[in-house]
Amino acid sequence: MNALIKFVMFLIAAGVLPVLSGLLPVSLLPADKRRFPLIVLGGYLSVFALFEWIGLPVLIWTASGDFSLLVRLFICADLIWIAAGILRCRKTGGIRLPEILRKRKIQDADAAFCWLIFAALLGFELVMSYTHASFDGDDAYYVAQTLQTWQTGTMYYYVPYTGFTTVLDGRHAMAMMPMWIACVAKLCGTHSTIVTHSMMPLVLIPLTDIAFYQAAVELTRGQKPERRSYQLPAMMVIITVLQIFGNTSIYTPETFLLMRTWQGKSLFANFILPLVFLLLFRTVRDAEDEKVWCFFMLVLLNLAAGFSTSLAPVLVTGVLLLASVMIAIIRKRRRLPLAVLLTCIPCMLYLVLLLRMMYPGAVWFLRGGRLP
Repeated sequence: MNALIKFVMFLIAAGVLPVLSGLLPVSLLPADKRRFPLIVLGGYLSVFALFEWIGLPVLIWTASGDFSLLVRLFICADLIWIAAGILRCRKTGGIRLPEILRKRKIQDADAAFCWLIFAALLGFELVMSYTHASFDGDDAYYVAQTLQTWQTGTMYYYVPYTGFTTVLDGRHAMAMMPMWIACVAKLCGTHSTIVTHSMMPLVLIPLTDIAFYQAAVELTRGQKPERRSYQLPAMMVIITVLQIFGNTSIYTPETFLLMRTWQGKSLFANFILPLVFLLLFRTVRDAEDEKVWCFFMLVLLNLAAGFSTSLAPVLVTGVLLLASVMIAIIRKRRRLPLAVLLTCIPCMLYLVLLLRMMYPGAVWFLRGGRLP
């Protein structure tokens, strides 16, 4: 019974709260477009962004990184965020239920069969990720950092390999995903290593598939409903098969997804990057009633990019700016690059802070060689 309670608490901390956090971003869409996948994606982006930008000041400005303070501040901020989303959704038309819970016409047999295949493959992934522990050399750092934070209440204060205290390592410390996993472990009262290896894949693998599903929705937009009804499940089956059999190298996104699910590099390759292209697809459409939502989601994306890995802000900023220039040239939307540049300000601030922590001389050089 105790294990069941802890598992339910994990689902609340790592599943329910992030989904509820998506109500505020999706409230910027018209009521008929507030679909469940967009709530999920916006919710996790919100949680990652809040945790990253609350966690960095706590990490830098408190002695040894006060983890307990970070947990309290994050929970308070997230609950306020959720309350604001609930109130705004109530005042602006509510939300749409997940399609599986709404009455729908019976789909074509081929489409239904494809969805069953996808569900079976996803279930296989989840069962294997829970029952089979994969080993990775990076666990000696990332999982150990999560464990040290969970046990000692400090953040990046000890060297995982030796246990000695150390100065703040900007290359790793700027990415707060291990601290978020420790936060989830703290909230559900479960050992952080169990949460990392056995429980996090149960949330992060479906989250990846939701991101790819929504990207597939954008790619098939404009197709006839009859064709689209089986194109979507067929694409999801192909994606899942590629995930299962994609371990052709230790560097593929599929390998990271299934064997290093809990690492920020996996989150970046399988969640952040698909969202970059998803939001670019929505930007190209230029729907008048989605402009505010797209802008807000791009801001959240840039705020959350550094949560996964310290190089993510560089890549996200580069892709967004390059794509915005191309869209501006092709679609004759001259103001778009400036709007996208404004959304990239969080990533630029992140990079300045990263340079300051890793290479103090770089900031001195950027100042033109002048002393502070």
